Amino acid sequence: MLNRFMVCKNSRRIVLQLLLQIAMISMFISLAYAVDSIEPFVTEVVNNKQGADSEPAYERTSFKVMTFNIRWEGHDEDGIFHDTGFSLRKPLILDVLTKFDADIIGLQESSIEQRAALSPHLSRFGMFPTPVDAGDECILYHLERFDLINSGHEYLRRDPEKTGTNIGVRDFVWVYLQDRITGKRFYVVNLHTDHRSSSRGRQLDGVLIGEWIRKRNPSDPVILTGDFNGKPNQPRYLYLTGQRTYPGVDGKAVSMPIPMLDTFSDANPDAQFSGTINAGYTGKKNRNQIDYIFVPRGSAVIASRIIYYHVDGSYPSDHFPLLSEFELE
Repeated sequence: MLNRFMVCKNSRRIVLQLLLQIAMISMFISLAYAVDSIEPFVTEVVNNKQGADSEPAYERTSFKVMTFNIRWEGHDEDGIFHDTGFSLRKPLILDVLTKFDADIIGLQESSIEQRAALSPHLSRFGMFPTPVDAGDECILYHLERFDLINSGHEYLRRDPEKTGTNIGVRDFVWVYLQDRITGKRFYVVNLHTDHRSSSRGRQLDGVLIGEWIRKRNPSDPVILTGDFNGKPNQPRYLYLTGQRTYPGVDGKAVSMPIPMLDTFSDANPDAQFSGTINAGYTGKKNRNQIDYIFVPRGSAVIASRIIYYHVDGSYPSDHFPLLSEFELE
């Protein structure tokens, strides 16, 4: 009887051990399955983070804006072609447009022919006006960062100062963009004012730019880029920065509705060389600043610099590009 009891007890012990082993094996299998299920998700998160870090330009909330007069080449109104060596300068211009991480670029003296030659190499940018549209100024904006809401091509003045000339007759282009990062909406205005206008004409240019800004609708911030053909002590600059009032179209004195900030002088108040003219393609630094990037007062300028880019002494234009980074007000 005792022997039979011991046999049963041993049998139960063996069964319990077998059941425990089976339970442990099941637990390990479940854990292994769980790890296999989690690992792909963990890998995906890491890969996404690495992807974001590889393109930091799309994460920052500041804007990098460039203004660049590339020197005109093309056919005039009489069909005569004017050669300014663009075919040789084109690779250098493209280097400037693609290697300095600009989000927005205002180009001046960019003919239809030049825009058509450049656009196939600028697939990351939207371009207004398009390469087939008339005009010598255009705006490039980064397609992965901005949505184009609206755009326009308008004149400051249509009537020349002197009969039979085009003195003072200049147009400008603008785009209305939305930043995909911040949701902020803003305008970019790009122009090239006349260097032959009278003092009164230069005063009126500033006033007319200000009037366009005053009447904009919606009233979102404006970034103003261009070749203004005037130094900081001259009428257009003084008016736009709110330092002077000038007679408007009706002769009554008016002031800039939203005074602008010169990004270069704000970032470099003690700059020895502020010139953006590259006379004779020599690369010589100077104080002849006529190209500007203006933003509303209250914007935080992070940095601004003149780009003296060249390859073996060859320069892309008779202007130096200007690049500014800022947080828009």
